[in-house]
Amino acid sequence: MKKSLLFILFFLGSVPLVSFAQNLQPKLQYAIGGGATIDGNNLLWGLHMSNELNYRLGKRTSLNAGLSFYQSLGNLENRAVNVFAESIDQSSGIFITPSLRYEIIQRDSGFKLSFGAGPSLQLGGEAFRTRNIINTADPIPMTFVNKYQRIGLLLELEAEWKTKNPNVRNALAISAYGADSYFPWFINATYKVRFNVGRK
Repeated sequence: MKKSLLFILFFLGSVPLVSFAQNLQPKLQYAIGGGATIDGNNLLWGLHMSNELNYRLGKRTSLNAGLSFYQSLGNLENRAVNVFAESIDQSSGIFITPSLRYEIIQRDSGFKLSFGAGPSLQLGGEAFRTRNIINTADPIPMTFVNKYQRIGLLLELEAEWKTKNPNVRNALAISAYGADSYFPWFINATYKVRFNVGRK
């Protein structure tokens, strides 16, 4: 009788633990990525690298802390002022972005489509050269340099899928950053590799 009672108590105590363990998802994930960026305001293209820490709040929501770096590499069009003055147009920035993400689609195959949004602090600047707008007859171009410490808005749409390793996932994201009443200022296409961190 005592053995039967102990078995029943053990069984009843184990069922919720097993069920709870099966429903658990990784609470913490880290992602590293990189890709291409378009500076729509200055018509520049470049590359960026990103780091992201993701903390799951619920079944579909998560809180993210992102740190990324961007550097322009060239112009989208010929911006030389004249044959004697090469284009010096460039832009760069470090972006610190806390955001809230919501998973719009969740499939049994492991595919997820999510949307994220949050404020983003840009520490960087830009430089560009243009014809003399004060004296149009002057062949010497004017050079402008702007430094930024500004907060803008970042929106992101991300598709994520499984890999053969259950602790590693791949993702592709399209994001847009806007500031100073201009949106989108930057458009990013990013490939990410995401790792589970710690226990489920």
